[in-house]
Amino acid sequence: MGQKNKGGRPTKTLSEKRKYQVLLRLNTMEYYTLLGKAREVSITRTEFLRQLITKAEIKSRIKPEDMQLIRTVSGMANNLNQIAHQLNAFGIYALNEDLNALKVLIHELIKRLKP
Repeated sequence: MGQKNKGGRPTKTLSEKRKYQVLLRLNTMEYYTLLGKAREVSITRTEFLRQLITKAEIKSRIKPEDMQLIRTVSGMANNLNQIAHQLNAFGIYALNEDLNALKVLIHELIKRLKP
């Protein structure tokens, strides 16, 4: 024989149960910002934070190797700017080889930076 349905709320699975607590300390500005944003969408603070956790996209920090590449590309961009000034002063064809070599190096570094 089957069990008789007593009614009431169905039991939650282990993955549905919320058994972990996280203490979060906020300053006054952060707290009222949280309250305001939760009120805007008409949900509780807790539900707002849950949705933020599940839907937010977090970008990872720039790695030290990537920072070095960015510095290198920045230096090359400065060199390219100086070359452009010289081209304007002395003529377009005077530094064409240097400009093309720098362009190739910059493109290689940009390829290394892309994920």
